[in-house]
Amino acid sequence: MAEVTNALPVGELVGNNYEILGIAGAGGMGVVYRAWDTRLERQVALKFLPSLLNADVREREYFVLEARMASSLDHPNIGVIHGIEETADGRAFIVMGFYDGLSLAQRIAKGPLSTVETVDVAIQIALGLCEAHAHQIVHRDIKPSNVMLTNAGSVKIVDFGLARLISAETATASGIVGSIKYVSPEQALGHRTDQRTDIWSLGVVLAEMLTGRNPFERGAIPAILVAILNEPPQSLDGLPIALQGIIYRALSKDAEKRYQHCSDMLADLRAARAELANDSTNRREATDRKTTHRSHDIRKYVEQASVSTWSRPQKPRNKWLPLGLGLAGLVLLAALFLFPRVREQLFGSRIRVGEEHIAVLPFTNIGNNPENEALSEGLVDTLSGKLSNLDVGNKALWVIPASEIRRLKVTDPATALKTLGANLVINGSIRRDGTAINLNLNLISTENLRLIGSVDVVDQAGDLSALQDEAVSRLAHLMDLPVSAEMLHNTGGSVVPAAYENYLTALGYMQRYDKAGNMDKAINLLNESIKTDPKFALGYGQLGEAYRIKYQLDKNQYWLDEAQGNLERAIQLDGSLPAAYVTLGRIHDVSGKRELALQEFQHALTLDPRNALAVRGLARAYERSGRIPDAEAAYKKAVALKPDDWESYNLIGHFYDRLGKYPEAIKALQRALEMTPDNAEVYLNLGAVYIDSGDATALPAAEQALKRSIELEPSYQAYANLASLYLSQKRYKESAEVNEKALQINENDYMVWNNLLIADERLGDSSKAKTVRERIIPLLEQNIRLKPQDAQAHSLLAVMQAKSGMREKALEHAQTAIALSPDDSSLLVNVAGVYEMCGDRKQALRYLEMALHKGYPLSQLEDDPDMRGVMSDPEFHRSNP
Repeated sequence: MAEVTNALPVGELVGNNYEILGIAGAGGMGVVYRAWDTRLERQVALKFLPSLLNADVREREYFVLEARMASSLDHPNIGVIHGIEETADGRAFIVMGFYDGLSLAQRIAKGPLSTVETVDVAIQIALGLCEAHAHQIVHRDIKPSNVMLTNAGSVKIVDFGLARLISAETATASGIVGSIKYVSPEQALGHRTDQRTDIWSLGVVLAEMLTGRNPFERGAIPAILVAILNEPPQSLDGLPIALQGIIYRALSKDAEKRYQHCSDMLADLRAARAELANDSTNRREATDRKTTHRSHDIRKYVEQASVSTWSRPQKPRNKWLPLGLGLAGLVLLAALFLFPRVREQLFGSRIRVGEEHIAVLPFTNIGNNPENEALSEGLVDTLSGKLSNLDVGNKALWVIPASEIRRLKVTDPATALKTLGANLVINGSIRRDGTAINLNLNLISTENLRLIGSVDVVDQAGDLSALQDEAVSRLAHLMDLPVSAEMLHNTGGSVVPAAYENYLTALGYMQRYDKAGNMDKAINLLNESIKTDPKFALGYGQLGEAYRIKYQLDKNQYWLDEAQGNLERAIQLDGSLPAAYVTLGRIHDVSGKRELALQEFQHALTLDPRNALAVRGLARAYERSGRIPDAEAAYKKAVALKPDDWESYNLIGHFYDRLGKYPEAIKALQRALEMTPDNAEVYLNLGAVYIDSGDATALPAAEQALKRSIELEPSYQAYANLASLYLSQKRYKESAEVNEKALQINENDYMVWNNLLIADERLGDSSKAKTVRERIIPLLEQNIRLKPQDAQAHSLLAVMQAKSGMREKALEHAQTAIALSPDDSSLLVNVAGVYEMCGDRKQALRYLEMALHKGYPLSQLEDDPDMRGVMSDPEFHRSNP
């Protein structure tokens, strides 16, 4: 089995009597393993110092000292430490208790806790901290992942690996420790810390338990730190007043105004529990009398939690200060450069000037074994995903999704730079010899086509999961990026090798879901995968995605039901998989369950705040729910998360086009083209915006953009838009020819057929028009069965039926269209034509007047043969002189 750097293989015996069972996670300063104590026959956790620090004598002594301090604690709410030992090669490790249950982080991922459960957990955490503080020990890393909820019902604070004795020598400016979203203001600045820093962190955790979100979550690290230093926590409105007061007081930015001792906070928590439990009638009046006094206290604590003591009273912003850079921002920058440990904890040993954009190109299948082709494609996908995990906590790396690379048919470094803006590419080959697998990868700079380095990984047993982890670890080393076991092991838990191989091969088939039979092969492989390993959460999640794609292809509701069942099983096995929640969001969105979709996308973002698919799904769901400001904010967030990602600008440009904000749309799409000058999709969308703007002077630019899109990559959308442009310019012959090219690629879009019909009618080709009309009717009927709320489809079907002599059906669909979308002017014109063809001139005049009143251009009616009769009516001329 290929070894991950610094990782011990399962089954290895360390310290004479500890058998490694697997990696449990990463503590504050080391990797934690699950192990079996063969001497005392019990399960334990072993915490190791990272190899780079293990060689540092000072850090090694610090590691041993902190373990000795923590082992002195004996309390039911503190994880026990059994001892300190060494491996045969001199690596020190701590032997700790291992607890069955969930971490508080895993519990919060399932949704906010109830008030009663929250207070109970907070009290137990406070009890443990009181014991530690009584022994002059500060944890400094209180966060949900360091709190265990055991199956026995108790709460355990674990990983006192960053605790230090409170003394003048050790409690001075010692740099940032702990997870960024939970650090106190004084920690963030590298100032002196004491027990009050744990009180702050407990306040953050308390708020997160109740609301399901971190009160200082802002996405990027600098934004989080600015919020901690100078912004109020997110609103706690709706929470019990007693708990609001506790949280705001704990989150006072000035440590002097916080609870001074954990015992004080514990007393308030116990009082809140008693008050919340006692909701009897005879207590309500007394409780109400407390409200006025409490409101005053709340206002005071809110103010203390909102204003930093190191900032002066706010004055009008100086014009020379950059937007968003207030005094706290300057303090933050000073901290980054005055305190090296702060800088290193946040950004690593070097601060990167720009992002590294990486494209993983398709691998060469050595031997051309067709059985390995899909496996190779799947490897590209998962390798891209694992490299993306290295992005956590900083913005040093942007990995272009494998699906984008395939869609744009990028296969070489030069094209990757020009089309995707990638400054680094990874290409390589895969070879299989019996069970052994060899993966050879090259890291190449696209700007000068220089080979930076190569990675050659062999796994004799064919364990693809281990093979990938080794490859990612070595690539990270080439790019000078940190890598941890948590970043690598993202397969939804340990997985049986055969199950993982089936999973990868299925991924490969799913990349070409448009090819007949591929989705059935993928589904069969994924079913085999979860049969081989029934606890493979990622397998269930991908099976849910496969069924969702299957639904996309044939709209059979059965596939959505299967998808939801498998996704729920994936989440049951591992609630920390953002992809599962994203797919659930997509399923709810396509089913019209907008609120449920929003919940799932938001949940995915609590797990991975930079998940582009979740942000985009959230934006689209907001838009479809009519929450346009929220949608715009989400699209802008996608741009802010990846400011050098052309796709984010492409999507917000599309969004502005739908809103009719054409200048904003054009600006966004032009920015995308600056990044990727040979991007056919962006040229396609830019051409569409020029057409949609209704500006006749923009039509030459639209034609030029669409032709460039076709030149780069012929697509039915580009042909269809160009044909529509020609139609608006009365270039009917050219429109018909280009429409036919579009239909050669995709013959199932009724709107393209309708445009061809209009061109043929204008050209006077009645025979061809009749043939086209007969082709459109079944397409429209099928569309309406799948989407009964499609008003445009109803109106067009009514037109086709009226022309075919089906009067009753035509009038029925016309009225349905009006009921669904009474303000759509183009639809009203269609309905007017239906009534005219059905012999009801009065109704035709009525609906035509309504269309004009709602903004339909009179000039566009002049060449419409369906409107000639009604427009020649004297009544029409009286209304439109």
